[in-house]
This record gives sequence, C-alpha cells and structure tokens, in this order.
Amino acid sequence: MDIPLADDSGYVDQESICNVAQAFVEENHPEACASILGGSAAAGTATSTSDLDIALLYPNGHSNYAQTTRYRGWLVETFVHTPASLQFWYRKEAQDRRPVIAALCASGLLLTDDGSGAAWQAGAQAEIARGPEPLTDQERDSRRYNLSALVDDLEGSESAAEDFILTAEVLREAADLLLLENGNWLGAGKWVIRRLAQSDHDLAVRLLAWARGPKRDPQDLVVLAKEVLGMSGGYLQEGFVRGAL
Repeated sequence: MDIPLADDSGYVDQESICNVAQAFVEENHPEACASILGGSAAAGTATSTSDLDIALLYPNGHSNYAQTTRYRGWLVETFVHTPASLQFWYRKEAQDRRPVIAALCASGLLLTDDGSGAAWQAGAQAEIARGPEPLTDQERDSRRYNLSALVDDLEGSESAAEDFILTAEVLREAADLLLLENGNWLGAGKWVIRRLAQSDHDLAVRLLAWARGPKRDPQDLVVLAKEVLGMSGGYLQEGFVRGAL
C-alpha cells in the first residue's frame, strides 16, 4: 500500500496524491498527449477512501474507454479519450444534463501535457459554461407529474421506513427540477447535493439546509417540494397523458 497518510481531519495531502497520479500516467500511459486529475483529488478534499479520477487524451484513432484499476493502493478510474470521443461525450452529457467527463476536464489539474492540454481544458470549460440543454415542455410536465406523485406519497406516509426512501426521492426530483428550471447542470448521488450547493437560488439554499439539518422533517420537505412545483407550473396529476395517443 502506498496511500499517503490522512491528517486529523481525514484528508490526504494533495501534493502526494498528484505525485501518485502523475506516476500512474507516466507508467501506464506514456504515449498520452495530456492527462488531467479530477474529482476530490484535484479539489484538495480527497481522503484515504477516495479514488483517483484521471482523464487521458490520445490522438484520434485511439480507442475510447473507461477502466478501473488499482495503483499504489489507490483505486484509479481512468477515462481514455480522443478529440473526437470528447465531442461525442460532451454532446451526450449536454442532452443528459449531467456532466461527467466535461466537468472532470474543466476543473481538474493537468498532470502531463505535450502542449495540447491547455486547449483541451479550455474546450471543456466552454462546454460547462454553455450549460445543459433546456427543458422541453413535455419534459417539464413529466418531471412535475413525477414529483407531484412522490409528494402525495410522502405527505400521506405513516411509515418511517417509507419516509426514509421517499424523502430521498422527493429531494432528488425537487432538486433536479429546480436546477433545470434555472439552467444548472444535474448530478447523481452526492452530486445532487453539490449541484444544489453551486446554486444561489433561494429554494436551492433551503433544500440544501434541509438535507444538511439534523432533523430532516419529511413534512418540511413536502413544503419545499411544493414550492418547487409552484415555480415550474404547479402540481400535476389529473389529466396528464403519458405516451402516444
């Protein structure tokens, strides 16, 4: 094992992580044009249980794939790309509204660079700044319908176990609808919270406060979710048609 020791807060020295990541690239991908370290390792918030997210740029014609390996005790997630594959994934992520490779490349740290890395990172930053594709009316109504149904379930729930599941679903759906209405990127898992934290919208701040609070009262979340629905066209159940007529 070659994992740098964490400090008292649980975080690991960023310089040590970068050295490990750079050694990984030089040993396993010496022909890559450039490489970027992303995620918590690049942000300086990595702990001993974090993985290393590394994007690699090769010339067009090289294969495009993601691979999970282990190196010096670290779990390493590598994302191997070419200029052509990056454009494909940027378009797909804009459609899905969840940037993964674009965010990694835009905000990460250049590890190795033959001179093409700066342009690569600038292109990713432009993609992030452009934002996700806007909601269509049909998508908005579908999200309103789903959130309305979940709110009904949570408001009427008398089961603590069901509350546990429903609050997570209501929070995620409310956060997604709010973020999309404001032209913000979405996230999955922990990135739902991180995307809310990147928004200065009042409802985003309050949803985040609910999620971070010690109480997390389900009925307080119902109130917030109804406010999200209100700004997006309101509660929607009766009369909503799904599928082709």
